[in-house]
Amino acid sequence: MNSVTVSRKFSSRYWDALFKSRDYMQLVDLSSALCGGPAFRADATEYGLPREAFTFVESLLWFAQAWRSSVWTYFESTPPARQAAMLNALETYPAPSGFAEHYALGMRNWQDADAIDPVDQWIGSHDSENNSWLWLVATENRALLERLCT
Repeated sequence: MNSVTVSRKFSSRYWDALFKSRDYMQLVDLSSALCGGPAFRADATEYGLPREAFTFVESLLWFAQAWRSSVWTYFESTPPARQAAMLNALETYPAPSGFAEHYALGMRNWQDADAIDPVDQWIGSHDSENNSWLWLVATENRALLERLCT
């Protein structure tokens, strides 16, 4: 079976509109473009992406999955090596205060409903902060993210 790689090209007008909006759905669109780009590898610990792009994609996934169905579903479905990479990214990349601590708490306690409840509560009260931070990450790394998507 032959594999065909399709190169997608996004116009500068598309990128300008995406970065101008600051809407949550544009974060989702950007993550989808990164995950559909040629560098993305689902089986790689950091998806084969540079640290900035990995942190963007994984933080969006962490919050979205936790918001929809509790943080335990994120940790249950995320390989331990990827969790360790994400914790390292949150500790070394300039993530907002409390992000790395709550991620680590989730890693340790995701199977204990009582212990994980504070993380679920924290996620709910920090969703907009995560979105703002992800826009900052995206804006600071726009050229890199655009290259990774084509």
